[in-house]
Amino acid sequence: MTIKEQESPFHKFLATIKDRKTYFDELPGGNCGDAIILMGARHLLQKTGCRLVDSPRDAEQILIRGSGNWVDIYQTDFKRLVNYRSNHSNLPLIVGPSTYRFRDLNFRKVCEIGSSPFIFFARDEISATVMREIGLPKHCQVHVSHDLAFELQDSEFIRTLVKESSEKHVLVAMRKDKEGVAGVLVKMRGTWLPKKIRRPFSYIRDRMVARVSKDTISTILERENVPNTLPIIYRDVAASLSFDEFVSTIRDAALIVTNRLHVAVLGHLLNKRVILVCSGDYHKHKLTGVYNLSMSSPNSKTILYVTDG
Repeated sequence: MTIKEQESPFHKFLATIKDRKTYFDELPGGNCGDAIILMGARHLLQKTGCRLVDSPRDAEQILIRGSGNWVDIYQTDFKRLVNYRSNHSNLPLIVGPSTYRFRDLNFRKVCEIGSSPFIFFARDEISATVMREIGLPKHCQVHVSHDLAFELQDSEFIRTLVKESSEKHVLVAMRKDKEGVAGVLVKMRGTWLPKKIRRPFSYIRDRMVARVSKDTISTILERENVPNTLPIIYRDVAASLSFDEFVSTIRDAALIVTNRLHVAVLGHLLNKRVILVCSGDYHKHKLTGVYNLSMSSPNSKTILYVTDG
């Protein structure tokens, strides 16, 4: 399965249920990557003509957008599932293409609440295997489809960005949150600082995060023959810039080196040279899985770079 398919499996599924009143939970919050997922979800809902309502009380089914939140390091959204299954037990619940991984959480207990259909879409085969190995109840289903951001491939948003694309800089976007590899640096939130100096603080932190991975990054830049004339931007653009700045920084990159999934996805959709760096167990699950399913076509300029870290 590749992203070259005209309609993704999730697209085809929505087409079969589009006439049923659907409450769409957008999962508010998140970073610029989540915003790209949400854009893809809205684009797909519009294309399929899904019949949306404003409240679960008016719905015949509940749809939750895809995300990377169904893993042990994030707990808040699991309570969301429990709430829906407990308070709207008669409604089918559908979770859009997501990453799933459970170590300390007994997710089967969540799935056993209620008996109405509980339908999960995974955005990679690894996550689908994780779900199936739980031993899900009979009312649960697991399917595989592309991350919702890839649904934007035929959108005016992407077409416009492709037309405006340039090669002004190299972007090194390494994440600095709890999924990142910067150790103690992830605790340096800077929220206690006055707003006027918070942005410079964030810039300094980005440089520090990049330094942690400097050997890997140096190797990649040397291998990719980056021209000396191009400036290198070290910035976790998914978390520390506005959405418009996030988009324009990726749009104007000659090369992107990142361990941020949706920095890589947007670069991929714009046909940029992208090096998707993954290290550690969770990244090898999440990034490798999405890459193999959706970004590894023969003509792709996106390359997976797996480190030993």
